Amino acid sequence: MKKLSSLLLACAMLLALAACGGGTTNETPAADTPASETPASETPAAEAPAESGEPAAAPDPSAPVTQLYYSSDVAELEGAWTLAQVYANGETFDAAVDAAAFTITFSLDPSELVDQAAYTHNQVYNLTGDLTFGVAAINDALSADGLDGYRGSTSWSDFPQGQVMVEGEFYQQPGPATMRFQDVDAYGLFLNQLAAGAPADVDTTERNLILGLNNQGQLLLGASEEHLERPGEEGDWTYCLIFDKAA
Repeated sequence: MKKLSSLLLACAMLLALAACGGGTTNETPAADTPASETPASETPAAEAPAESGEPAAAPDPSAPVTQLYYSSDVAELEGAWTLAQVYANGETFDAAVDAAAFTITFSLDPSELVDQAAYTHNQVYNLTGDLTFGVAAINDALSADGLDGYRGSTSWSDFPQGQVMVEGEFYQQPGPATMRFQDVDAYGLFLNQLAAGAPADVDTTERNLILGLNNQGQLLLGASEEHLERPGEEGDWTYCLIFDKAA
């Protein structure tokens, strides 16, 4: 009887040990166990935003002089300008003294219908540009047809970045625009007479020219198929006249 009791007790102890040690033991990591490099609870760093394509809010003085500033204020175009340089074939040439002058005047329309669907009227500026020359040979050639220079015009709708505002406010006209010239298709712009070294074989008879300001506050007037095809975006100039604001 005692032998049977001892045997039963031994079996009970074996079963108890099996119950305690048979399960999976979860070990607590030591205090010096290195943490993972990116904890699950930590939000990953945000990626750098992609470029929005919006025009720069401020001019970049270090930009090339032929680069347009797309956030320029239309009011800065008005006034008298003096030719400083000629750009053609990827090169810039200093203009002769008083070789050309360009004067832009504004005409205010106080109530232009800028959005027909919404019947919204804004105040808008239309521009007129007068390009005259101080080179005798150029003036002699033009005067044969009774011309004293070229006249161009720009409508408020020629600003590709134009923005309709609430009724009665000023229509926003930032950045470059297109100016259409009369008579320039008959004679061209005489680049080689405006600046020593400028090429004579560049076709300058395009009537629709790009008008705008660069990052240095100079006025740019020139031809570019890329600018015309994708207005409001940077392109390569075929040729460009660079003007300083007259004192």
